[in-house]
Amino acid sequence: MNYEKIEDVFIKNAKLPDGDMEELCTTVRLYAYELLSDKTGRSDDIGEIRELVETTSPVLEKLYQEYENSELNTLKDTNGKAYDETVFDLSVLIAVMCTGSRVYENLDPVFSRDIMHAALDAAHFLMVRQFKEADDDNSDAGERSSVIRMSSRDDELSERTTAAMLWAFAELLKTDKDIRNVYDHSLMAGMPQKMSRQKRYKLRVSDLIKRISFDLSGNVESSILILLSLVVLSDTEETFSDEVRTKLYEFLYKKADESDDEMTTAVAVLALQNELDMDEKANGGASELIKVVEYNVIGAGKKKMTEEEKTAVKEHIKRLEAKLQ
Repeated sequence: MNYEKIEDVFIKNAKLPDGDMEELCTTVRLYAYELLSDKTGRSDDIGEIRELVETTSPVLEKLYQEYENSELNTLKDTNGKAYDETVFDLSVLIAVMCTGSRVYENLDPVFSRDIMHAALDAAHFLMVRQFKEADDDNSDAGERSSVIRMSSRDDELSERTTAAMLWAFAELLKTDKDIRNVYDHSLMAGMPQKMSRQKRYKLRVSDLIKRISFDLSGNVESSILILLSLVVLSDTEETFSDEVRTKLYEFLYKKADESDDEMTTAVAVLALQNELDMDEKANGGASELIKVVEYNVIGAGKKKMTEEEKTAVKEHIKRLEAKLQ
């Protein structure tokens, strides 16, 4: 696979003209480094790292400062368009900060910690403070009751904001479970509390995915769904449910086959390759280890792809790669 070409597509889309959302462009640049720099041999390239920091850190710092100076205590008293826009802005901030915290974990651990704190704090507003205080008894019934209250105002949200909130909770589900900052343990909540947050993230992702029509006409909405697909379908830890993955597979592959959008095509190629890699990993390949995360066995009982299915995936990759030439 030509990872250099895919990286070029990502970096090109991270430099879109003025008028496109700066936050989304920044996140594309962060994803490019996180997912592709090792594959292109540029993860330790000083010039690459300098360019990454120079283009992304100012945006992350600006978002962080704006959030620090915001007044969110009035969120539950906000209605209409103002409420929708506030939830949208918070959701984008959470997603960008989660991505930034992973990328900067080794580059600048203190900065990584600070922006992840902002993401978790913003998530707390989305999950609790805009509604009644949620139960926290760490029981399944309590979690579901809490999430029902969390979703009680979802009908007030535009589809654009619903997509952004889904992206935010997917990023939280991916990032909050696996914070390994050896320099600072303040994010390392006790296991019951962390598992409690994970349950809520999963329930919100499961609920919000049902609210998306996947027939969005706006550029921002479409871009968010492509980035959401990248987060979910490039995941290697089986963080997301089959229901969520299937809906995004159907959306992404259909869009990649029918459109000439390079970013969509590049994300679809990465998702297809990840299907092959995960099948090899789960059924022999490089690892026979059983990994347990939150008492769930990862990779156990997965149906192995047939040779015909593997061939079909490889041919699909070739067709899509040809569109990038």
